[in-house]
Amino acid sequence: MNLPSSVQFILAAVAVVLIITAIVIPPSKWIDYFKTGAGLGVLKGIVLALVFGAALAFVPKLFAAESGMFFKDASVYLGLDHVKKQSPQCERGGVDDRWTSNLGMRVNIYQSGDERFRTNAKYTHHSCMLGEDSAGYDAVGVELEYKFWSR
Repeated sequence: MNLPSSVQFILAAVAVVLIITAIVIPPSKWIDYFKTGAGLGVLKGIVLALVFGAALAFVPKLFAAESGMFFKDASVYLGLDHVKKQSPQCERGGVDDRWTSNLGMRVNIYQSGDERFRTNAKYTHHSCMLGEDSAGYDAVGVELEYKFWSR
């Protein structure tokens, strides 16, 4: 069975969130945690992040490639980072203060003819994955990318 890449992306995002959540909070305690005010807020954030990713993954091409290499593609990303000490995104002492979530969208502005150099516009959101947010933020930015190799 050959699943479309958009479906693979959504299934992988759900699997990663469930696995990391199970590592941090035993599944037997999920109901109790997600009933709390902090847990309910985290659950809403997880659901919104997954819905955001799914919506962008399933929307037909947002920016169709035109002649040349401008606006070649757009993508969405969801990520989780684990820091050695407390994440600056998390309140100290909560259910977890090390896992940070990030999600966003990239829109290619220009890509060189050899496809190695890219300039992208991007939007990024960072927050504490399971604990209470301390310093979550949203940002709009520009990204320069150079590929060393591509297969």
